[in-house]
Amino acid sequence: MDWQQIEPIIMKWTTHSQEAWQRLFDKWESHTWHDHEAPSEKTNVLLIDASLVTTEGKPDMGALHDVLAKHVAGTISDLHLVSLFPYIGRQTDTAVDPRIRLYEDLGELSDDFQLMYELAPVAYNAEQFDLLAETDALIERLAYGATKIRVHAQSFRGMTKEQVRDVLQLWHTVLHHYKPNGQLILAEDGLDEAKSYIEVVDAVCHFDLASHVTLALAQGEATRLTEWARKIAAPPEGKTYFHFLSSAERDPFEKNLLESHEPMLLAAHSILFSLQGIPSVDYRTLFGVTGPTDHDELVHGLKKEETRLNRFSRIMGQLNVKRAEPPLSPYATQQILDVDKHVFAVERQLDGRTVRLYTNVSDKEVGLDIQGMSLFTGEPIDGIKLAPYEYVWVRL
Repeated sequence: MDWQQIEPIIMKWTTHSQEAWQRLFDKWESHTWHDHEAPSEKTNVLLIDASLVTTEGKPDMGALHDVLAKHVAGTISDLHLVSLFPYIGRQTDTAVDPRIRLYEDLGELSDDFQLMYELAPVAYNAEQFDLLAETDALIERLAYGATKIRVHAQSFRGMTKEQVRDVLQLWHTVLHHYKPNGQLILAEDGLDEAKSYIEVVDAVCHFDLASHVTLALAQGEATRLTEWARKIAAPPEGKTYFHFLSSAERDPFEKNLLESHEPMLLAAHSILFSLQGIPSVDYRTLFGVTGPTDHDELVHGLKKEETRLNRFSRIMGQLNVKRAEPPLSPYATQQILDVDKHVFAVERQLDGRTVRLYTNVSDKEVGLDIQGMSLFTGEPIDGIKLAPYEYVWVRL
């Protein structure tokens, strides 16, 4: 552990001695740590309830792994598991420590996916906040296979900005000690507030994206969405954003649409995947479910229900194209373009490679004078007419 970085911070929090902190780190040094690849264009996150898949009416993480391994592995790189902590063991755990069973279940998932967990301690002031215990909880989540930890800014209610920065700086150092390619992600509703912490985390969430995309689709104009996206500052080197249309705290995105409108939904995800940052897809949207679902029913719906299958296939298709394009890395540069009031357009660049992504947010056909190669079909484009809610991704 880098004491030079963490000692000035823990000395400000005098509740626990340096010896107590050393015992904490000594406890975890014997653990076998595994790092994973750093985020790239291949990083696609699926927000998913750890209790989603059931067998005989009970949550079954083995069945969850079976569904995910067969249907999304290779396209989805990370699982953002919610409703996991505190862990409640199975009925059969009477003779087995539930934590051991959880290690086994999560170990199987981590064979196919990187894992992301929440850390949301609640403290109304610095005196209530046990930094040692919460740091132990952070390390425990890393030991449970996490490569990404999302921390809620609301967890630090009543604490000063300096105190919050200290906590995040400490956790950033600790996380990268055990997982050098790991990510500390800050969930903060106010983008201006989040900006003040970006130096001490790896990514910050954009809670405003969904509302701006919803408004653009409702009005049939991209002007305000374009203006908002243009105001987003380029993050410092090595930092990025975390984007989503739905979150664990809110309804799935499609409930905000005027109706269940599949073309709108796909257009919205085209915008999500075009922006600089790590994108997250909601399991309720991807699988077309509202809550815990029987294993066989979930699999049958994906195979036999046309609407669900089409939505699943189209979103997965977008993600597969994204995975193959380095300019869609979370760290590639971004420029928001003005092309037409009905179209949201983004240019992304990395190492001399350029792609442009155009999404028609209206119910009108829009002609665009663009040239390049379609990332979806591989065919050349020399001018195009975008149908209502159609999107095109072009390599220049």
